[in-house]
Amino acid sequence: MTVRPVVAAALLAGMLAGCASTSSQTAADAPRHPSVAADLSPVPAFTGGGAGWSIEIASTGQGNHDASLSADGRTHKGTLRYLGQPADAPSSLIVLNGELGQQPAIVEIKRESCRNAEGVDTLASVQVTMEGQPQRRGCGHLAVY
Repeated sequence: MTVRPVVAAALLAGMLAGCASTSSQTAADAPRHPSVAADLSPVPAFTGGGAGWSIEIASTGQGNHDASLSADGRTHKGTLRYLGQPADAPSSLIVLNGELGQQPAIVEIKRESCRNAEGVDTLASVQVTMEGQPQRRGCGHLAVY
């Protein structure tokens, strides 16, 4: 089979472009579960909280989220990242990892019925774990696509 120089050059350029885009990705950029696209988070937006605290989360694309936790008269702003569905977790659980107020944080949102302290029913529960802080549990509203 004979390959023309122009076609060969185009093929080589395409292969190199594919390698360049792949090599610029880090392991943290890749989703944990192969069925989840790297830029598709199941959390377009979330608002919730519990007694004395609240959290707001908004997707900024590519699995990243801006987040703000208000508690104890302080606001902890930061970024959270969706890395895909953990292998051993139920499908109703969404885990976001990152930092809030420069402290490591894990936010777990679970699609389930939840009644907050005011007696309002929501369709999601939330748990926030931050280094050096008590674990917070509450309810909230998860925006859906």
